[in-house]
Amino acid sequence: MSELRSEYELLVAELHRFNHSYYVDAQPIVSDAEYDRSFQRLLEIEKEHPEWRQASSPSQRVGAPLATGSHFEKVQHVVPMISIESLFGDDSIVEFEARVRKGLASETETEPTFICEPKWDGVSASLIYEDGVLVRGISRGDGQAGEDLTGNLRAVGGVPLQLFGNDIPKLIEVRGEVMMTISGFNAMNDLLRESGEQVFANPRNATAGTLKRLDPSVVASRPLRFVCYEVVRIDGKEMFATHGDAMQGAKDWGFAVSNYSSIVTSSAGMIKFHDEIEAKRDEIEYEMDGVVYKVDSQLLRDLLGSRARTPRWVCAHKFAPREETTTLIDILIQVGRTGRLTPRAVLEPVSIGGVTVQYATLHHSAYIANLDIRLGDQVLVRRAGDVIPQIVGPIAARRDGSETVFEFPDTCPECGVKTNNDGEHSFCVNIDCPAQLIRRVQYMVSRTALNIDGIGDKAVVQLHDAGLLNSVEQLFHLNYEAIGQLDGWGDKSVNAMRDGIAQALHPSLDKFLASLGIPEIGPETSRAVCAKYNSIEAVLDLATIDRKQAIQQLSEIDGVAKKVAQSLLNFIGTEKNRLSIHAMLNYGLHPQAVEVNVAAHKEAVVDKVFVLTGSLSCSRSEMKEVIQQAGGKVTGTVSKKTDYLVAGDKSGSKLTKAQKLGVAVLTEQQARELLA
Repeated sequence: MSELRSEYELLVAELHRFNHSYYVDAQPIVSDAEYDRSFQRLLEIEKEHPEWRQASSPSQRVGAPLATGSHFEKVQHVVPMISIESLFGDDSIVEFEARVRKGLASETETEPTFICEPKWDGVSASLIYEDGVLVRGISRGDGQAGEDLTGNLRAVGGVPLQLFGNDIPKLIEVRGEVMMTISGFNAMNDLLRESGEQVFANPRNATAGTLKRLDPSVVASRPLRFVCYEVVRIDGKEMFATHGDAMQGAKDWGFAVSNYSSIVTSSAGMIKFHDEIEAKRDEIEYEMDGVVYKVDSQLLRDLLGSRARTPRWVCAHKFAPREETTTLIDILIQVGRTGRLTPRAVLEPVSIGGVTVQYATLHHSAYIANLDIRLGDQVLVRRAGDVIPQIVGPIAARRDGSETVFEFPDTCPECGVKTNNDGEHSFCVNIDCPAQLIRRVQYMVSRTALNIDGIGDKAVVQLHDAGLLNSVEQLFHLNYEAIGQLDGWGDKSVNAMRDGIAQALHPSLDKFLASLGIPEIGPETSRAVCAKYNSIEAVLDLATIDRKQAIQQLSEIDGVAKKVAQSLLNFIGTEKNRLSIHAMLNYGLHPQAVEVNVAAHKEAVVDKVFVLTGSLSCSRSEMKEVIQQAGGKVTGTVSKKTDYLVAGDKSGSKLTKAQKLGVAVLTEQQARELLA
């Protein structure tokens, strides 16, 4: 064998191994750059020696697109992909076990064991290999025949083109689920939305739609993965004795298999597995709608056989439904604390997972437009855990012509002021908008903002209802004599509130700016802005200069994007808001310049990004303050940019994500030692 041919075969083997470690193990063993170099070298050799290139070459994963108007060929399944029985409720699982035992009683004394796995909510497919090379991929279709999707299935992550191992049977057929991770689905939809393309309702629809595309390069560009759940045919070697053995064999060949499985001996064990998986359903990377129970032994499966439509040895135990169909009656516009206009769907009441749902979020105007949601539509509504129910999309096929397009308002429905559009969202920038006023003042007096003692959320509502708090600035010019006449108020409580407000008249400038509730301007951003503009007058003056120049100046600040700069300028550029701020100053409020204590900065902490999770010995705001004083930054989400995760007791998903990303995890004690 020539030296070049040896190099070529080594490259093929290495690239298959690189792909397996990336798509199946989710543990890349080389950098993207090294992979690209190896792949380019493979292409160079194949160009020089095209006769060496085989169908299993990594270069052949993405083939040429089919011609426009083409159709996928129908192919008969050698082993039909028949349905499995869907069961609901624990009693039905007890009955399933009893049926299995009764069916085996007259045939064998062997006691059955059951293997439990998630019922993935994707698209089923069958893959056929000859001499270890993928030769055909078929969709489920009607169970008897499916479509030949070989070209597209080759492009799916986790589908081996060449199986691993030396003792590979002459023919192998496996079945599995093609799916998208939930995070991958959301990222893909974001890209589609940005480019003005139609978004998908859920990962299953996105998977099905992608596999129907005529161009395999589109399939390759989307975050699809294949997870094997059954070995159905083997020629040239004995069939596996158990399902567990079959899944280990599939894993050895290079397939991804479920990380969640359990072998049990009774319905009690099945139900326990079901309840545990359902409880952590939202932590798992793929969508699922139940669990599957299978008799583990192949011999016992053969003895049990099948009914006309379903096997007797397997069933699905469905989760409580998360999606239902109902009618969209109306769309109401709610105005939040920061002035954001959020559409809220009013629905014909429907029960989802035992909870009656009458309202659902529609996110923003672009969401309504992109999904073409109309008043009177039959819509699919989804409720997941504690997440607010949302409309997944309309069922356009059920329209009768009576539906009407919803016109999103361009003025605030509460105060009538013209709204500002900021990307997908619309905002009312009137600081005294009635819908925002109560929540804006509640935020201003909170510990997060000005930390004013003596006045809480209930007091803000009471003063507003009594006509004693009709604007934000009035907080600093209250009629204390009138307040003393209200129910529940006396000299002591009035004086406590008066003292609390008096003590808050000299806040740091960044605290004051953040307390105004300006969209996108939280404590971190406010601190960064006020480090450059050290007086409220300097901040307000930004509205008097050329807008492009102001945006450029603000965008030079670390952490201030163009969107953030525009939001600040929209707010301070509104005359009513400027008058309100000047009124607060006239009533005695004097924000103090932010002093950056560089001497307190710690070299190991400066510009490092921290995330806090779990229960700490102090409040998160106190820990955040300590980190910021040392020169660090604190964010709310874990990402590749995170340097440290400070993990307290009962840390949850943030800890898991940090470990996956390789982010350094500190205990509270370790964090304090770093900050000391």
